Amino acid sequence: MRSSACIVGTLVVSTCLLPQGEALAWNDFGHMEVAAVAYKKLKPASKKRAIELLKRNPSYAYWIVGASATNRDRVTFMRAATWPDAIKRDPKHDCKQADDNETLPTAAQNIGYTDKLCHKYWHYVNLPFSPDGTPVVAASTPNAVTQIAAFRTTLSSADSDDDLKSYDLTWLLHLVGDVHQPLHCVARFDKSEPQGDQGGNTVKITGASMPPICDDAEYCPYGPATELHAFYDVVTGESYCPAEVDTAVRALPAADVKKAANLDASDWVQEGADLAQSTVYVSPVGVGMGPFTVDTTYQNAALALGKQQIALAGLRLANFLEDCFAKEAAAKKEKPK
Repeated sequence: MRSSACIVGTLVVSTCLLPQGEALAWNDFGHMEVAAVAYKKLKPASKKRAIELLKRNPSYAYWIVGASATNRDRVTFMRAATWPDAIKRDPKHDCKQADDNETLPTAAQNIGYTDKLCHKYWHYVNLPFSPDGTPVVAASTPNAVTQIAAFRTTLSSADSDDDLKSYDLTWLLHLVGDVHQPLHCVARFDKSEPQGDQGGNTVKITGASMPPICDDAEYCPYGPATELHAFYDVVTGESYCPAEVDTAVRALPAADVKKAANLDASDWVQEGADLAQSTVYVSPVGVGMGPFTVDTTYQNAALALGKQQIALAGLRLANFLEDCFAKEAAAKKEKPK
């Protein structure tokens, strides 16, 4: 375990102030890694525009707690990427299935911070497959791909107001990371799980080790992950500390520049689904609900995959935002005054 305090800049932030609760995709640590990679690659003008928008988020004052003046913008960008998961634990937001599901007219709404729904179905795309011929159910909409497209349009426009762009940017920081977690791109259907495994959430595992970075007992109170999805969420670590994120990012592999230039989210999701079938749902993870005992070889491969995907997501996020902000600037120039 790490110490029970998070060192940020020159101040100490008690972990009792930090997000806790359900395993999330990636978790906060993984999403902050993606954002940290992207922030480093952004041009100064794009960084300035992003921070200008992120300051409008109602959690901005919380994100900068403990950050030095010189590090505040970067920490803001990193922590903003966790906001769409944080609202799931916010009593001001409604996450009840009865009020918030993809079948309702409100599911795809894009109204900004007045929207108090959690929109959990925006975080993934369940591309279906079956290893044993079980009938599958097509991915539902809206989903991560439909929302990335919608938010991209808003962020690139000259007409949308900055409050809405702030909301959409915060979601984009998160969703680009989400769809690079392979189990956010797939659902497996088999005889024991004819309704699908919800991206590995119903697949039980044993034998997993604790995450390589674990800030303290507040973050890892229940031991290693016991579901396949949760295992991949935390595979690179669990922490809300920028300093620990920075250390992890320095150890990431170089991303494939050619692949990172592809800004089509549908392609990203298909890549994730292919990786899930070729790398995640492999021995010792068999067909069915398990439990399956994951050995050291499997866990090492999962860690390598996680690092690869986070590095790629970060570079793609930077390229994606550069494209959005360039289009926004061009649209503003062309807009009649």
